[in-house]
Amino acid sequence: MTEQHPILVENEKKKLTFRLPMLICFAMFAAWQMGAIYFSGQTLSVDGRTPLPVDVDSVPMLVAAGYILSILVMIFLPRIIVWAQRVTCAVALLSVLALFLPLSPELLADLLYIQYFCCCFMIGFETAIIVGLFSEKSAVVHLTAAYGVAMVLVAILHNGVFAVTFPVFRLFSVVACVMQLFFYFQLPGRVWPRSVKKSDNLIAPKMLLISIFLWVVTACFVILFGNAVAETVPHGLLAYYGSAGAALFSAFFLWKCFGISPLKACSVFVVLGALGFLAALASLYQPEFSIVACVLLGAGGMSCLLQPLLGVFAAKQYPSRFISPVIIGTAFVAVLIHSTLLEVLRENTPLLYAVYLVIAVGMVILYLALRPYLSYSFHGKKLQDIIGVVAAETAPEEEIAAPETEAAQGTMIQKGENLHTQRMDILLKHAIQPLTPQEYRVADLIMQGHRRSEIADALGIKPESVSKYRGRIYSKFGIHKRQELFRLAESLDRERRDAKV
Repeated sequence: MTEQHPILVENEKKKLTFRLPMLICFAMFAAWQMGAIYFSGQTLSVDGRTPLPVDVDSVPMLVAAGYILSILVMIFLPRIIVWAQRVTCAVALLSVLALFLPLSPELLADLLYIQYFCCCFMIGFETAIIVGLFSEKSAVVHLTAAYGVAMVLVAILHNGVFAVTFPVFRLFSVVACVMQLFFYFQLPGRVWPRSVKKSDNLIAPKMLLISIFLWVVTACFVILFGNAVAETVPHGLLAYYGSAGAALFSAFFLWKCFGISPLKACSVFVVLGALGFLAALASLYQPEFSIVACVLLGAGGMSCLLQPLLGVFAAKQYPSRFISPVIIGTAFVAVLIHSTLLEVLRENTPLLYAVYLVIAVGMVILYLALRPYLSYSFHGKKLQDIIGVVAAETAPEEEIAAPETEAAQGTMIQKGENLHTQRMDILLKHAIQPLTPQEYRVADLIMQGHRRSEIADALGIKPESVSKYRGRIYSKFGIHKRQELFRLAESLDRERRDAKV
């Protein structure tokens, strides 16, 4: 087995695992953000469909200031993030409680501005906490089941069937902030993962990281565009967020009950999101497609909510302090581009929808290219572990505990022979030949998304030697490209588990 870099081992020990109720408290940030402090797809106003008693202006400036300040803190002061969340959420809670007082319109507007800024400032820290402190299991549960609860609450708040009054809006904001504060004070205030430095000699899979960030940008457009479309459709927001919640719950159910990776489920929802763009374009000519478009875009939005999970995988290989800031920065850029497109193409809706359809197709292609690498990281089992376990389990001298009776002994021997035969069939089926330790290292780095030059730097060999190792690996496995290497690893792991059963 290839030893992990000390930084990766150290950071893994700092990962935290939370139960679902605690994660729901954390997910209330998303419900508060999209349900109470609602970003309109057309104007970037934060009031959305909540009837506020006063008019609020200059909100885009608050949005920009919150994003930018959040990014700066994540880059230069990451160790204060937990405390920043505690303080900012407390300020937001106080501003909401003050809304219950009889105030002048000017003061009421100022309190709303404070709440809006706090929300925007906390956006980046939510991602940073998931990427930096969550175990993979907690990240998955949070971004599926807990976020599913949040999206259902948003659907209720913007249902379009019965009006949600300002007093309800205030009460919901209070509950959401209290639940968040409870979660933030469960986090360790002084524990934060160590960021990699150039002197640590840990090689980054640059193209993989760039592809992840590009996908984040395209995925953000699904959420932004989905909101913009849903706002214009009667009951569209209910369909959009209700569909997103249902998709998240289904991904969690498939993972917990059938062991289907959320990344595989996400592949389906990404495609559904792209179809939602097509349905939105069709709805311009056939209005009955409008609700269908909202439902499909909501399901596609589920995949976009998994963005922090991609950050978890990125940090698992290369814990840079820039991962979370770049994710939030790219999301902010997507907001700006989205606003510009809406303004420029406001009078040419078919062209606007066509542009988003192209973006959606690009998102699908990017995700399908990324998924094998993400799945390999998600399983956390290296290729040498999979093949090594298979080889060990198929060894003829496999020890079998001696049963007490002769009949039981005969049964155990028969079972052992059958199991040995099954495992030998697995090896023979794939024509597996043993790899050298260096070949295992090269294969593992290939499946982590490293390019030839990066593998050479990581192992201290020449790029030409990497090509030779890769050729020998492919030859021993009877394959010709890395996609087949991923399929072989998945097949071996699946068949090994089936053989144990």
